[in-house]
Amino acid sequence: MAASHFSAENLIAIVDYNKYQETGPISREMALEPFARKWRAFGWHVDEVDGHDIQDILEKLNAALQVEGTPSVIIAHTVKGKGVSMLEADYTYHGRALTLEQAEKAREEILCS
Repeated sequence: MAASHFSAENLIAIVDYNKYQETGPISREMALEPFARKWRAFGWHVDEVDGHDIQDILEKLNAALQVEGTPSVIIAHTVKGKGVSMLEADYTYHGRALTLEQAEKAREEILCS
């Protein structure tokens, strides 16, 4: 609210919106939807993007630089642990470190994708 109130037009936030937290789906704890409308209600310019598409993210950032008079937020819809099968399937890794073996397997999956 303060960013909009003070016309922080040089502020661009990116929200990694994977819809999970350490204990499970966010929706189980507190409903955030309609997420983009809530940002707009607080006076932010809102764009949404596939958070795994770097080109799209860059385009949205460039567009946000053109917005005048209001802060901007880019909601990046992501898949937690994208590209690493054991992480995509298990939200408990949201706040837990991988073992050395798991980290090596994760690197292999990412490099092979």
